[in-house]
Amino acid sequence: MRGKQITLLLATLLIVSILFYLGYQTSTVKQAVGVAKSESAFNFQSYLEQSKNKIPSSLRDRINLLEKNKSDQANLINLSRVWDSLKFPFIAAQYLFDIAEAQPNEQNWQVAGSKLYEVASVTKDSSMQMMAASNAKNSFEKVLLINPENLDAKNALGILYIQVNNDIMKGVQILKEVVAKDSNNLQAIFSLGMLSIQSGQLDKAIVRFEKLISLQPFNPEYYYYLADVYTKAGQKNKAIKTYETCKSLLKDAQAKKDIDNIINQLKNT
Repeated sequence: MRGKQITLLLATLLIVSILFYLGYQTSTVKQAVGVAKSESAFNFQSYLEQSKNKIPSSLRDRINLLEKNKSDQANLINLSRVWDSLKFPFIAAQYLFDIAEAQPNEQNWQVAGSKLYEVASVTKDSSMQMMAASNAKNSFEKVLLINPENLDAKNALGILYIQVNNDIMKGVQILKEVVAKDSNNLQAIFSLGMLSIQSGQLDKAIVRFEKLISLQPFNPEYYYYLADVYTKAGQKNKAIKTYETCKSLLKDAQAKKDIDNIINQLKNT
């Protein structure tokens, strides 16, 4: 928890870890995604075989046995669970994707999309990231074909249009549709707020983070981002006051010191 707080307080716009659930990528990461498109596609079968060589032979034998009948959904579920327990989340996610293709219902596509979404958000391999993100996007599109009112899937899809297709306008449109349906949707408001910061639309970012604070008044992350936006907008007094509130909500002593340093810098400029 302390590491997360320190990361939160020391970074401003380039906080990829804090956007893990959203899957949102900053400009630096988006460049890596773009490069992945021009590279050769991720070779999942090769990755699978290489991964087998890294696990105990007894588990490898069990996996090979389960693979002999992939038409059995129970086998696919077990394969996903085994690989997940071995800390190979991408392989686990791909088997969830196979399950959804075999039995295409809303729940299966949602589960597969969520796991792939997670992998795309945390992997450092750009080609794996692109394959996971593309399959996540495909999964959430299938969810919405079955249930257009699934706002969790819509939130994810909005971000994935930006990440996979570099289509910011389409992604923002989808996120705004979520807010139109649910004006208090934290995930969509946060995504739109971060996109506003990224694009320099500080007035919109302020409105969105002020809204988030009204909905979750004890969330230090929201105060941190709002204070940062106030600073960028030249509203120093508001920024100092908001940083002070953020500090009061933190428990970590080092994180509080980091906030104090930011406040002192503002007071002396």
